[in-house]
Amino acid sequence: MGKYNADITSFDEERKVIEFELGRPRKITGSRIAAILGMNEYTTPFKAACEITGLWKEPPSKFTEAGSVMEPFIRDYVRARMDSLVGDALGTGTLGIEDPVPPRDCGFEHFPGREPFGGMVDGFVTLNGRRAAVLEIKTANKKASWFDENGEPQVPFNYVLQASLYCELAGLPKIVFAVGFPEPEDYEAPDGWSPNEDNTMVLTVNAYPMRSMMDEAAAWYNRYIVNGITPPWTEKDTELVETLLSRYY
Repeated sequence: MGKYNADITSFDEERKVIEFELGRPRKITGSRIAAILGMNEYTTPFKAACEITGLWKEPPSKFTEAGSVMEPFIRDYVRARMDSLVGDALGTGTLGIEDPVPPRDCGFEHFPGREPFGGMVDGFVTLNGRRAAVLEIKTANKKASWFDENGEPQVPFNYVLQASLYCELAGLPKIVFAVGFPEPEDYEAPDGWSPNEDNTMVLTVNAYPMRSMMDEAAAWYNRYIVNGITPPWTEKDTELVETLLSRYY
């Protein structure tokens, strides 16, 4: 099977790259593809490469941990109100939600055999018993990012790309976003938070065309990951580079 994490073989501070001996790389998931393409303001291609190779793993935060607790609450909230929240955006008929296969039951992969792409979905929305859309559940501590300058709801583009990759892998045309907006104190006690019409929003959007982006991401993967070298780090990566340097020397 081989080990999962890569081993650093050299730091090239002139070129600002790390060379490594590759283990078993992780997949290009929805949360990584925008970073790989330089379209995620929070994550860089260098950091994405470190995550894929196992050189670095993002530690959990109170936001991600709380989001995991709140996710099933949001899913059940939407399930109970499908007609009013989704309406006929997917067509007319009986709407439902297909729960995701539990991670340990599927090897933490909902799209096996689609290397180098893969990932885990939050579920599927069904119409008349057939999958019609990917369900993407989010919790947002920055509510303003989900509205445009006129106060109209909008989905941040990096999230559209994330779910659109899963739409491409699943052969589905639409995404149903269900986003909860907890208050700061809710992150301290997430199991006590309940979604309602004031703190939860549901938006149905068309999937973004992903084939050209997937081709570009696959070329990036072959150029860097397969060849055992990271893309150059940037000033945004300074802290991560210092951490990796401290482990290496």
